[in-house]
Amino acid sequence: MSVISRVGRGGGGVVFIVWNHHTWCPMACKIIGSQRRARREASVLSALDHPNIVRFFGEARPAHLLMEYLDGPTLRRLIRTSRQRRLSVANALRVAIHVGAALTHVHERGFVHLDVKPSNVIVVGGRPVLVDFSTARPRTNRPVGYAAGTDLYMAPEQCRGGRVTPASDVYGLGATLYESLTGRSPFPEGTRRKPFPQLALSPLPLRSFAPAVPVALEKLVLACLAPNPAARPSMAELLPKLHEFIRTGPRMWPETVERARGRSRPVGRTATRGMRRAA
Repeated sequence: MSVISRVGRGGGGVVFIVWNHHTWCPMACKIIGSQRRARREASVLSALDHPNIVRFFGEARPAHLLMEYLDGPTLRRLIRTSRQRRLSVANALRVAIHVGAALTHVHERGFVHLDVKPSNVIVVGGRPVLVDFSTARPRTNRPVGYAAGTDLYMAPEQCRGGRVTPASDVYGLGATLYESLTGRSPFPEGTRRKPFPQLALSPLPLRSFAPAVPVALEKLVLACLAPNPAARPSMAELLPKLHEFIRTGPRMWPETVERARGRSRPVGRTATRGMRRAA
């Protein structure tokens, strides 16, 4: 394989785009510093098969995970490059539905993701894809023992190192949907430097930043952010409600994606000119 470019760092590793000379197509290669963490992530990914989850092809060598190359912007970039610095209600709902479907599959296979956030969703041709399973783990009744995830998207039980369940992912999806609709975190400005504001603060009213959001949708998003896991809707309850909100909504998604893609640095075929041999 040949290295095309470095994509970035995250999820406990460094991600490169590589060229596969056998299939003659680009792939993503995530190099993880710890073989133990790499084996754990590989074991989760190998158990999953869903159109809204990044495809896993195996290990090229120890701690080198080969995955589907996703040529598209992250949800975080889509939000930031949208005209109003937030998605339309229809587009935000579409993303949430696809990510919710991916999480349903994760839960059915016996895992929890625990790091649902806009930068871990990549949109390819209008298809949202959930990535970065470095924090994912099997569902158990035992407490985790430490905070696992990303501060502003972690459920309170994650912040405390407690027992995590699919309800923890509902919280992350709720925080992601809130940000898609408003362009900001559910918590007041100035709290990003303080760890775990969700343990002490309530989410700000969503419609104060996005008045076009229906009152019922605001209530649903805030229910996903309930401090008590038992008070959050299950994924089976949440997804039909999101479908109902979107049923008559406008179709605006493609042009939003193209606007974000136009501001992204091109990678892929045009970048193959700069290929160099991997060591």
